[in-house]
Order: sequence, then structure tokens, then C-alpha cells
Amino acid sequence: MNKPSLYVAYPFIFHREDEGGYFIESVDINGAYTGINQDDPALGMLMAQEVLGMTLADMIESGEDLPKPTKIDDIDEQNGFVTMIAVNVEDYIRDMSLVKKTLSIPKWANDMGAKMEINFSKVLTDAISELVVGRMG
Repeated sequence: MNKPSLYVAYPFIFHREDEGGYFIESVDINGAYTGINQDDPALGMLMAQEVLGMTLADMIESGEDLPKPTKIDDIDEQNGFVTMIAVNVEDYIRDMSLVKKTLSIPKWANDMGAKMEINFSKVLTDAISELVVGRMG
């Protein structure tokens, strides 16, 4: 299985609330938090995934670098638990409209790409996505 090019994972802390449920927050991304008022970690993970996707998409669209995820082993939580939340950020980017670009590549690359039936737009998009993810930290 190929992972999507903007697929990332970040640790989230699930703080147990006295009255039940969890306050859920990202370790690395300010403003990425949510909560649930019931003891349903699976629902909390879905909500954390949504807030992570929306927050990271907003950062990318604003031209901000994505932070490097903290190693889960470096996080100590006494009143709850820590888990990784994974998301394909591309699912949350609002402006997916296509933009026509004119570019130049060597003839040999064009010939080989055509022979191999390579989608040049997809290759360029994937390469840019990898650069965005690679700039974390």
C-alpha cells in the first residue's frame, strides 16, 4: 500500500476529565485540540484526526512549515494516555483547483516519461508534497 504524499502522524495527549471524557490536545501544534464528554477513545481519535487535518491544511495554505512530530516515547502523561493520530492532510486542503504550469524538462526525461506513461502533473504534485512533509522540523 502506498501512503498518500501528505500523510503524517503526530502525538496527541488524551487527558482524562474528572467528570468523564477527555480533553485531547496535540503535543506539537498550538491550537490543535478537541474534547469529548464520554469515555469513547475511538470517537476522540476521529475528532483529533479532523482537527489535525484542518490545522495542518491551514498551516500549509498559509505557507507555514509543519512542525516535526515529537517522539511518542518522549511524552509522559499521568492522567490519560498518548497516541499517534494519522491523517492525509490533502483531504483537508480547501483549494484543490488545478493551476496550469509551463515547465521545461530534458528531452530524455520527457521521452522516458511518455514511454512509461507517467502522469507528469502527479509526479510534480507528489514531489512537492514530499518536500512539504520533508520540511517538518
